[in-house]
Amino acid sequence: MVNFRNYVLLKINFQQKVNILFGGNAQGKTNLLESLSFLASGRSFRTRSDAETVLWGQTTGVAEGKVVHSMGENCLKVSVDLHEKEKKYLTDGVFCSRQEYLGRLTTVLFTPEDLLLAKGGPQVRRRFLDEEIGKVSPLYEAELLRYQHLLKQRNHLLRISGKKFVTSAELESWDEQLAKIAAIILRKRRAAVYRISLLARLAHRRLTGRKESLEISYLSTVPFGDKDDEEKLAEAMLAGLAAKRGQELRFGLTLVGPHRDDLRIVLNNRDARHFASQGQQRTLVLALKLAELEYVKGETGEFPVLLFDDVFSELDESRRQFLMETVDGRAQTFITGTEVEKFRDLKKYGATFQVCQGEVRALD
Repeated sequence: MVNFRNYVLLKINFQQKVNILFGGNAQGKTNLLESLSFLASGRSFRTRSDAETVLWGQTTGVAEGKVVHSMGENCLKVSVDLHEKEKKYLTDGVFCSRQEYLGRLTTVLFTPEDLLLAKGGPQVRRRFLDEEIGKVSPLYEAELLRYQHLLKQRNHLLRISGKKFVTSAELESWDEQLAKIAAIILRKRRAAVYRISLLARLAHRRLTGRKESLEISYLSTVPFGDKDDEEKLAEAMLAGLAAKRGQELRFGLTLVGPHRDDLRIVLNNRDARHFASQGQQRTLVLALKLAELEYVKGETGEFPVLLFDDVFSELDESRRQFLMETVDGRAQTFITGTEVEKFRDLKKYGATFQVCQGEVRALD
C-alpha cells in the first residue's frame, strides 16, 4: 500500500495461514487490517470518508495486493485521489467498475464494535446482514441503492400529501416499484438468514460445549408468512403498505419494508438484547463470525480472509483454541494485539509480525 493512513509505503508477503500483528497503540495495526478490508470492498470499516484513509499531507492513497484463489490469482488495486470524485478499481491492471471488481476478495471482520450485533439497534443487524449478502451477490448493493432511492421518493410524496393533493394512483405507482425491489431484498435476506442461523447455531453449540442455545430469525414488517417467491413477496409488501396507508400519511414515512426489519437473536430462549452477559455476547458474535466464514465459502467456493482486530485476547483459552482449530489450514487469518506474550501459543499456526510507526517487521 502507498500513503494509506500512517503507511508511506508497505510491501510485504503474509502467511497463507495465521498472521499475528502485535505492537503498541496507534502504531498501525488496525490501519493494516483496514487496508485489507478496503482492498476487498473499496470501503473503510472505520469511516465513510475516503479522504481519511489517505496519509496526512498527501492527495492520493493506494491499497494493492495479489490474491491467490482456486481459479488462479488476481492483482487487485483500489486508489483514492482527493481531487477526483470516485475511487478507481483495477483488476490485473485493467480499470473496472465497482460491481465488476467486487467478489474477488472477501473478508470477515471482528472488532470490539461488533458486540453491538447483540445489544445494538436494528440498523446494526440490518447492516451486518446486507454486508454479508453483498459479499456473495455483487448485484445486491445496487438493489439496495435502488430501494433506498425509491423509499426516499415515496417518503417525500407522503410528506407533501398534507400540503398538496396526492392521488391514490400516484402512491400506488410508487408502491408497486418499491414492492418489486423490496421482494428481491426480502428473498435474499431470508435465504441468507436461514443459512447463517444454521451455521451460527452449530458453531455456538461447539463454543459452549452444548450448554447454551442460539436461535436467529428474521423479523419483518412485511406480512409475508411462509411466502418465498418474489411475486408473492411483492404482493405481501403491497398488502402491508395498504394496511398502513393512514398512518403513513399522518407521519410522512414508509412504515413497512426491509428498511424497518430486524434480526431476532435468542440466547437460551431469551432475547439476547436484554439478557446476554458481555461474555455471552462475545461468544454469540464469534459464532456469527464463524458462520460468516462458512456462509461465504458455501456461496462462493472460496474462504474469506478473517480479520480479528483487538478481540482475540478477550476470548478465553477454550474459545481461542476452538477458533484456531477451525481456521487452521482453511482461511487466511490476521489477528492484532498489543502484547506478544498472549500469542506465544499461536506461533505454531503461522507467523508473527511487529508493527511500529507504520512499519511491519517479521519475527522469527
